[in-house]
Amino acid sequence: MNPTATATDMGTDEVIAAAIALLESVVHAGAPGRLSGERFLSRVPRVERLGRLVDSLRVSHAADAAERMMSPVDSLGAAGYATAQHAIAQLTGVSEAEAARRIRLGQRIASGVSMTGAPVAPRFPSVASAVGDGHLGLEAAEIITRQLDTVACRVDRGVLHEAEAGLVELASGTDVRAPTAADLVKDQAAVFILAIDPDGAEPSESYARRARSLTFGRATPEGMIPVKGLLAADVGVQFERLVSAHVRRVSFVDPVADEQVAAEDRSPAQRRHDTLADILSAASRVADAPEIAGSAPAVTVTVTHEALVTGDGMGFLDGHVTPVSIDTVDRLIDSRGMQVVTMNAAGRVLSLGSTQRCFTPSQRRAIAARDGGCIIPGCTTPAGWCEVHHVIPWRSGGPTHTDNGVLLCWGHHQRIDRGPWRLSMPDGVPHVRGPGIPEWTPAGRSRVRTAFPRTG
Repeated sequence: MNPTATATDMGTDEVIAAAIALLESVVHAGAPGRLSGERFLSRVPRVERLGRLVDSLRVSHAADAAERMMSPVDSLGAAGYATAQHAIAQLTGVSEAEAARRIRLGQRIASGVSMTGAPVAPRFPSVASAVGDGHLGLEAAEIITRQLDTVACRVDRGVLHEAEAGLVELASGTDVRAPTAADLVKDQAAVFILAIDPDGAEPSESYARRARSLTFGRATPEGMIPVKGLLAADVGVQFERLVSAHVRRVSFVDPVADEQVAAEDRSPAQRRHDTLADILSAASRVADAPEIAGSAPAVTVTVTHEALVTGDGMGFLDGHVTPVSIDTVDRLIDSRGMQVVTMNAAGRVLSLGSTQRCFTPSQRRAIAARDGGCIIPGCTTPAGWCEVHHVIPWRSGGPTHTDNGVLLCWGHHQRIDRGPWRLSMPDGVPHVRGPGIPEWTPAGRSRVRTAFPRTG
């Protein structure tokens, strides 16, 4: 088959088949690593345009699927598909969310036919033209159309199309200017919208109030809980700054080895997660926190006496089907204590003991005054966000006493028994040893110890 033949020489399906065969030969021809630097730089934009042309076909066919679903002759429904998203997902193997994204964009840039048979221009003609020519990627196209859609009902159509054309030129580039990255196009789109719709901020905030959300998904097989939502701007910024203030990478210099040692091996995303855990832990301890079934909103974990004593086994969180390790159980008991419930084989409660292994509020205040926050060097988590840890474990005979309790943030508490840091309590004063600190060193940020250093 002649790959240079056009759609007028053969059917469209034959052209697609020929294009696939031709592309397969290009893919199998060799890795791009064999190219010279100059050829590589010239090829990457052409490969991108090739993909964009295919993307144009994808979104147009997705939009057509939605059109067919609503037509009197519903061929997709007759074939057993419940929705257009379902059809695209089943036919292509993409998720229904991706199928829906393609459909939405395709509908925004698709041309149509009126009831009289006259052609109807696309809602976003500049985007439609650039996508069809392979000059504009789907990511930028979706950003432009979605952003402008928010003001389309309030802005003159001519002004809207001028803004659209400007954003398309920015995103696709010109003969003398390279394309602009999609995230920067998004920023510029926000500026354009503010310029053409200066009174739109209030309606946008009204929408934000309605759209705000926070949902928790079904636990994964590994026990992780997906979180999804939209935060109002002021809430999101406050949370981001609160977290960012405590997500700083710290390193120390070993004065003997004279080499820098990293004290933090968590990724920024992991440190943000751990900071959120600290915030939630602190919030659950406030005096006026709302109660659940008459108690503070603490996590309940169930574990057998044997597993607790031997340190070998697992526990179960209330409302969570995936078991947790005995280390997690110990950490939760460190923070909240435990209450022994004795049951018979049939499950009847025979006795209920008092809370054990729990540092009292007075003990916690004393430890907070001594430590000032998480005692791991470089950690800035404040005392109010920290958990109290038994330095000598309870099962090893460690007492629930201020001389055996130290403040640790959630992230360091979770890994203290198997991480790089070691703790000791000579004379009831926390000492640490770890990366960059090879000798036992007093820890914590106590104002008293800072003002009156120990001598002798």
